[in-house]
Amino acid sequence: MRVTTLPPALTVYPFSSIALERRVPRRAEVLLCVRLMLLVGFLVPFLATSAAAVAGESAGGPSVAQLVATCERGTAAGDLGVDAAMCEWYAVPCDCVGKRPNEPERWCMPDDEPVEAALAKVLAELRRAPVQSAPAETVVADAMARLYPCAERQGR
Repeated sequence: MRVTTLPPALTVYPFSSIALERRVPRRAEVLLCVRLMLLVGFLVPFLATSAAAVAGESAGGPSVAQLVATCERGTAAGDLGVDAAMCEWYAVPCDCVGKRPNEPERWCMPDDEPVEAALAKVLAELRRAPVQSAPAETVVADAMARLYPCAERQGR
């Protein structure tokens, strides 16, 4: 390995053809670097939030329109694959999602109700939802509570 000797202000590092000037950074350069780091630290979270808003994604999951589109893709694929699994996960959730420990059940799906039948009912409700950009989690919970009220099951 051969290191080229240059004047004291310049040094060439092995495996590099770049000559770097060695000097102590000036105060203005240090302040500029600090300002740039603060600017990047401020802008990155803002840009990430803006990108999510432009893409139509909410922090809690898909919108009603996104869930309906996902379910349609899953159905077109023969109810196989990621889209079908995501459709079932979001459209027919258990009542444990987003529920506090001592909160009563919000809906009571009958034990003999097939998931496919419940999924068809919920999708019909989602297609009729007036605000397609609303979070699917909220609309699905309301639909499940209307379709499968717990009072009927407890009265049996």
